[in-house]
Order: sequence, then C-alpha cells, then structure tokens
Amino acid sequence: MPAPAAVPPCRRCGRCCRLGGPALHHDDLPAIRDGRIRPEHCLTLRRGETVTDNVAGGVGPLPVELVKLRPVPGGRACLFYHDPPACAIHDTRPVECRTLSCDAPATLAALYATNRLTRADILPPGSDLAELCAHHEAETDLARLTRLCRQAAAGDEAAREAARAVARLDAALRELLPRRLGLAPQTLLFYLGRPLVESLPALRAALTIPGGLYKRRP
Repeated sequence: MPAPAAVPPCRRCGRCCRLGGPALHHDDLPAIRDGRIRPEHCLTLRRGETVTDNVAGGVGPLPVELVKLRPVPGGRACLFYHDPPACAIHDTRPVECRTLSCDAPATLAALYATNRLTRADILPPGSDLAELCAHHEAETDLARLTRLCRQAAAGDEAAREAARAVARLDAALRELLPRRLGLAPQTLLFYLGRPLVESLPALRAALTIPGGLYKRRP
C-alpha cells in the first residue's frame, strides 16, 4: 500500500478559521480529557438540526449529532481564532485543523464524517449530566418537533400546544442547569445545544401567534 500523501504545511492564513470551528473526532479526546478543550469551548449540533455543510455542500438536517468548537459570540469564526490573525491552540489544534490544507481539501473530505464525537463520547457514562442531556435530547427530539411544526403551520392547534410544551421544557432546563448545578451559562451550548428556536427555525413560526409562547411584534 502506498503511504498516504503528506498534508501540505498550514499557511496560517486564517481562512478556514473564519468559516467556523472544526467538528471534533475521537483523536481529539486527549485534548478534552486534559482540559485543553472544555465544555465552554464547544457547541453540540443535534440530529435533525438545520446546518450548512461546508465540505459536502448544501443546507439540510444533520443526520447524526456532532460536537464542534463553537464560534465567537455573534459571529462565525472559530472561538480560538484571534486578532491579529492567529490560532490560539495551533500546536495542539483538533485533527480536522491538522488535516485540512487549502491546497489539498480532499484529505479533510476523507476524514470529515468518520469517528466524530458526540456528547455520549465525552460525558462520563451514567453521570447526572449524561442522563440529563439524554433526557433533554429525547424530550426535545428535533425530528418529532419538526413534524409538530408542520402540523401547527397547517392549523393543528394540538400540535401547536405540544410544540409550545417542548419549547417551555427547553427554556426551563436552560434556566435550571446554571442555577441548580452551577454550570457556566456558556457551557449550555455543549450540554443542550443551541436554543430550539435557533436550531429549528420552523419552531419560531409555529409559536409566533397571539397568545403563544412568543408573540408577534406590532
């Protein structure tokens, strides 16, 4: 078997960093275990969430959960990309960053969808946080919620009320975790993913009716 081609050295131009943080893979677990990558650095994209796929191309629901480095607040660039242009963890950067080369993108494409991490790979099995995240995932399942939103858009008030109940549960857990467990608010993007109205745009439309959880602005 021929040896794999070497990845051309990174030019450190920052172009890929400005497009968003990398997904994390099993090879990144040591950096998580020793605290170089922590929950507050991460964002969970949940199964069924509408995402843009920069490698495969297109926009659509995510088939499986993944965990990635989160973007800077209010922006798109990776959290570890700083000005002047530089990666704050370049020497220990995640495997996708080490694999990506602007001059040889096929190398990353071969790795991209393999051995991705989920919350279950990162959280201690059977821990309170692992069970709470699993409970939230089951109760706010995005595929089911998408169906409810479609039914609500067609005038089904029972479906609209069911969607409201899911949204209330999501909001309650986001308020409860920092208060009861002492979690930093910025870690919620890892433990619970993005708020439902961000991860599922159809939910906002389903709920913005007079008297609903969210009300239309005048």
